[in-house]
Amino acid sequence: MAIFSAKGGIKGASENMEKQKFSFTKHTIEDLPIPSESRCVYYGDTKSHGLFIAVTRNGRKTFYFRRKKNQISQRFVIGGFPDLSVEQARNKALEIASLIAKGESPHDERKVKKTELTLGESFEAYLNGHVKQHCVAVKNIEGDFRRYLSDWNDRKLSSITKGEVQNRMNKVGEENGKTAANHMLSYARAAINWCIKNELINCANPWVGIKKYRTQARERFLSRTELLSFFSALKEFPNDTGMRDYLYISLFTGARRSNVLSMRWQDVDLDLGIWRIPRTKSGDSHTLPLPSMALAILCERSETKASEWVFPGPGETGHLVEPKRSWHALLRKAELSNLRMHDLRRTLGSYMAMGNQSLQMIGKVLGHKSPTATQIYARMAFDPIREAMEKAQNDMLSAAGISNVA
Repeated sequence: MAIFSAKGGIKGASENMEKQKFSFTKHTIEDLPIPSESRCVYYGDTKSHGLFIAVTRNGRKTFYFRRKKNQISQRFVIGGFPDLSVEQARNKALEIASLIAKGESPHDERKVKKTELTLGESFEAYLNGHVKQHCVAVKNIEGDFRRYLSDWNDRKLSSITKGEVQNRMNKVGEENGKTAANHMLSYARAAINWCIKNELINCANPWVGIKKYRTQARERFLSRTELLSFFSALKEFPNDTGMRDYLYISLFTGARRSNVLSMRWQDVDLDLGIWRIPRTKSGDSHTLPLPSMALAILCERSETKASEWVFPGPGETGHLVEPKRSWHALLRKAELSNLRMHDLRRTLGSYMAMGNQSLQMIGKVLGHKSPTATQIYARMAFDPIREAMEKAQNDMLSAAGISNVA
């Protein structure tokens, strides 16, 4: 396959276009070499007249549509690869060619408004072009969009104002909580920024510049007294669905709810006493040693396993999902309030901190990618602080020549 350079600009490249074509496919484009000397290298498609792709020195690959009029070469940006597939690029090239044949310019502002994406279309492009390939929390992102923004589904992006976005932010904050509003803002802003970056839209992002609510990190965990009530209630709780074992494993490993629910036997090594989580919230795998009680529970369950899942369930996923009803029944039995399943994870981290384990160790156990996520547990490491205060107290008494104030 021949290569031609845009060293002399698009005009120089277009003169050789007819001799430098091949049939675009996902694999042939992926295999294109990165240019080392020239700024940009261009390739033409044999199946779509006027469609070509430019490859830059930094590896960026962008689809263009090119045509000649009065010996002057014009080009129109279609979008980046692989976010835009070959088929999508060919369809867009046909659309541009059709507009030109009708005497309409693809750069005509009026025509842009007619073909402008709606919020729903923009979000769908973001979901299929980025989220499903790179994000773990796909369901959370989809769910937030449906809950808070679906009534704007058919609205053109340019019709949505910052004032409307701020009002929606205020409404969600009041009705669903500040954290929910912040999540909605993050997901929506990321979706539109991605579409702008990939040249799918050319309007301003109305979510940019909207401030998030200041929120306080949740610190709830089971106290020593509460642990007694929790274990007493859990010991008598039915285990026919695996709920009791699931909660024990959640507490003793500190793993996230979704990871424990989808635990597979193939990821558990009972001989070595380790559990390899294939993919965590951060997108990485995470290997955990299993403490003795967790290992004993898994060994017992393995004797009667009849599924690939450690906690099988009757639903579509095949494993236990969202045991909210059982959780609330347990809390009533234990007479506990304001406790979430995620607080079990925080309980392990808190007791590690109170046991003077380092933040690095706590972060390693909990699978935190950033040290910032573990910083909250620094407040629980009381012993070094108490020792320092005790020494200062004794020094003050010594300076005064007394032993106590009683």
